[in-house]
Amino acid sequence: MSRNDQADRTITTALLEAFSDTVLQLQRLARDRSIERFHALALTQLQQLLPFDKAWWGRAAMIDGLPEEHSSHLFNLPPHYLKDWQSIRHEDVTVGLVNAAPDKSVIVDSANSTPGLQWLGERHGFREFLCVIHSDPQTGLVDHLTLYRSPTSAPFNDQDQLLMDQLMRHLAAAVSANQIRTLVAKRESLSNPRNLALAVCDARGTLHCAERGFVDLLLTEWPDWTGPQLPASISPEGYQGERLLLEVSAVGDLHLLAARSHSPLQQLSARENDVALRFGEGKTYKEIARDLGLAPNTVRHHIRTIYSKLGVKDKASIAHLLHSPPD
Repeated sequence: MSRNDQADRTITTALLEAFSDTVLQLQRLARDRSIERFHALALTQLQQLLPFDKAWWGRAAMIDGLPEEHSSHLFNLPPHYLKDWQSIRHEDVTVGLVNAAPDKSVIVDSANSTPGLQWLGERHGFREFLCVIHSDPQTGLVDHLTLYRSPTSAPFNDQDQLLMDQLMRHLAAAVSANQIRTLVAKRESLSNPRNLALAVCDARGTLHCAERGFVDLLLTEWPDWTGPQLPASISPEGYQGERLLLEVSAVGDLHLLAARSHSPLQQLSARENDVALRFGEGKTYKEIARDLGLAPNTVRHHIRTIYSKLGVKDKASIAHLLHSPPD
């Protein structure tokens, strides 16, 4: 083996070790970091393996051959970058190149491209960029990542492309793992997580990931729903239907959905619910009164009201309503 061959082998081994370390760090970030911080931290980690100056990482749907953004994360780029790109997207040759070969990165020199890309590069201080996409078969969305280098930085090369090709699937998997981590953390923070199913969607209403049972709950309200686009009647303020309640809260530029079926328990006041929970657990009037700081006669009055509202006649029926799974 020649000295040059030994050197090449050493470089390859070092690169493989760095690649492996990057993938492990991505997994840790997906597990430990919030959905709001994950992308920025992951890109900072990626810089150590594949240097770049700016980045755009997002999800889009392909409409008439052009991407419509569902979720975007900019790294060292101003918020108006998206508007600037939208204004020249018909001139962006990258779109056709990456869609012709998903999971295969392409290098584009903006200075030797269309007038629109030349303008975009000059306006935002980059020249070459490296881009790759990965299609999600469940949502039909396309994960895309573009890394930009300034005019004074070294150009991208074949090794950079190889790294990008291999990393993109790990990055897409890390995003999904981070979303699942968000669902788990949300469930653990709830005081009463029973009869509840969680999911994550984007601002356009496309479902990205969901707990088991979430889809079943949607189907009780919309039997013909096929997804992944949520029914149009679901708004950022939530939804209350005949069979389903849906709460929506923002997490970064995504939305966390909490779905539960309608329950007779929702007719109860907060105090009545407190009494019903303890009564269903088998506690006596006196024990409930002591827990809540009420008189026993007040507890009796609440329980009579609870029986009337729920249409039941005994403690076992209340317990059943409290612990029954969603329809």
